[in-house]
Amino acid sequence: MAQYQQGNPSFTDDYTNGDYTVDESQMMEGDPSAPPMSPDGSAANHPSSPHSQGYGQEEDEEEIDVEAGEEYEDEDDEDDYLKGAEYEYEVGGLNCLWKPDRPSSFREFTGRCGNWLALNREQIASGITVIPEVASAALMAGINPLRALQASWIMNVITAVCGGRPGMISGTTGFVGLALLKVVEEHGVDYVFYAVMFAGVLQLAFGLMGLGALMRLVPNPLMVGFVNAMGLLVAAQQFRYAKVWPDQAFHQDLEGRRNLIEIGHSWGHFTDKDSEWIRTSSFIVFIVEALICLLVCVLLPKATKKIPSTFAALIVGVIAEWAIVRQIGHQSPLVEDYADISSTFPKIVWSDPTINMPGFTWDTFQKIYLSGLAVFGVGLIESLLTANVLNDRIGNNGLKNRIAMSQGVGNVIAGIFGGMGGAGMISQSMIANKAYGITGLSTFLSGITLLIIIVGASPAVQFIPLAAFAGIMFYICFFNLIQWGSMLNGIAALFPERVRDMIHLDYKIQRSDILIMLLVTIMTLVFDLTVAVVGGVFIAVFVYAWDSSNRVVVDRELSEDGMNVTYNISGPLFFATSQSFLDTFPAEEIEHDPEDVILLLEGAEIFDSSGMVALKKLHDRFEALGKVAALSSLSPTSRRIMEKSASMWEGVSFLEVEEIDEEALESIPSNIGPHSEM
Repeated sequence: MAQYQQGNPSFTDDYTNGDYTVDESQMMEGDPSAPPMSPDGSAANHPSSPHSQGYGQEEDEEEIDVEAGEEYEDEDDEDDYLKGAEYEYEVGGLNCLWKPDRPSSFREFTGRCGNWLALNREQIASGITVIPEVASAALMAGINPLRALQASWIMNVITAVCGGRPGMISGTTGFVGLALLKVVEEHGVDYVFYAVMFAGVLQLAFGLMGLGALMRLVPNPLMVGFVNAMGLLVAAQQFRYAKVWPDQAFHQDLEGRRNLIEIGHSWGHFTDKDSEWIRTSSFIVFIVEALICLLVCVLLPKATKKIPSTFAALIVGVIAEWAIVRQIGHQSPLVEDYADISSTFPKIVWSDPTINMPGFTWDTFQKIYLSGLAVFGVGLIESLLTANVLNDRIGNNGLKNRIAMSQGVGNVIAGIFGGMGGAGMISQSMIANKAYGITGLSTFLSGITLLIIIVGASPAVQFIPLAAFAGIMFYICFFNLIQWGSMLNGIAALFPERVRDMIHLDYKIQRSDILIMLLVTIMTLVFDLTVAVVGGVFIAVFVYAWDSSNRVVVDRELSEDGMNVTYNISGPLFFATSQSFLDTFPAEEIEHDPEDVILLLEGAEIFDSSGMVALKKLHDRFEALGKVAALSSLSPTSRRIMEKSASMWEGVSFLEVEEIDEEALESIPSNIGPHSEM
């Protein structure tokens, strides 16, 4: 009987884009492109696996039988099975079915499929485990759940096919639903789909124009604030399930919902006096079941990783509700108490008899464009920030412009088929990530699984207790999203250095970074994600400009013969430093300088017209006092900026390094402290 090591006992170091070429001895192993598998079935050291990012790994390998112990009576049978054996495997790809050649027999085809399933079992499992958050997002969005669920499966399938961020799950989010409420309340649901399509077109244009590079303006403190805010927001929203029970659960007309920016909505379900909490016994059951599911998510991975802990928690929650709680006369809210999620395959909105689509006229556009802009902004920001978080967690980067384009195509198609639109969902993506769903296959299967549930398997989901969803989301929020270390950084920022040294608190970062983190978290919870991100970027830019304005240093050195003076200027010259830079050269002081003046700009950098104009004013100030001033050692970037305004520099002398008086250069010590600092 042929036996093979589980996983991949050996593979060459030469690979391109994760495609490993394997030989005949490796073909039967089920995972020639993955790293060695630990006894519990988890991957290790694969460049696209979470385990390569410090999630823990085990080195021991075990021997297993191919295809659950199938025996080959002689080597000829095995050789036939290995016919055309050299083909490539890739996690999340289907290339093994045709590389380097097509299967020559049904047996070889089934063998390759079996190996592919073994290789991608985590991706398939993750597609199942995201079901709770898909349903949770639909329920929390405050919109028709079917419209949200339709959008969720369409977005996942389209983004996977169009090359969106591998492993990023998309769907209707609370912020996207929030952006659509205005058009729903003022003009009706029928206008929503135009708004979603308009947002998708804008996102597609954003990606085609290459504007994804703007994400470089998002600093790390803003990312941390966003992640912490989303963790707190999603955790708080789980208690909505215990607030209304069950007749008032969903208002399909959406009347009375919040505006785009409304202070305190994130915790409004705690203070709302118009609705009451569920009865005490049901609330206790809700909390206990949620805690049990939370413990399953935390403890199961310590015992085995073969079963995704989030999916196991869902099963435990169902068993606890139906086998124990309801048998003793108690109950907690179920999915069916809140919404009927059964439906048929979606139709195009113009042919759907349940939708009265208006004609697309200028009047229609005026009604939907503001909501479309809101969906475009919040959806794009949420998707790109989620992609950044996954880049840090998984390690393989997603292309920002491709992500924007795939989200745009997904929203356009979702709108055409009656979906509410969506964006990247950080909490749902983290569920997939914890189940090792790190490829486009995970994204695709989450969409297909949700479609199957909507079309024909909704009864299997209707009886799931919402407490199970809540427990899973508590696990994602408190153990994966919220970065508790950032709070320690905030505490450290409150103490002076002497106190930090006494208590060995070595977690200090700049107080400005702590301020950005806190403000982004607070603004996301109190106002809106778009407001928080724009405000965070504005504060970060302001802080950077303020810090940079104090980094211009001017060293003055007089030659030994006193015939010339050199000003060695270093630091950024731009709008925030231009005035203070000029103030360093008061006329009453520089009038006593020698006749020859050299402005050495080797350590300086001109960033904008304000810095350029300040340098020209300084030159003219010396010339007005009868001095002969020359500029020297411009950097290539500064030279390019100045060449664009060549007329401004007519009559100005520029010196190369070798043209400067050697005596003047020799008089400049190699290591001079600043004489004046702004």
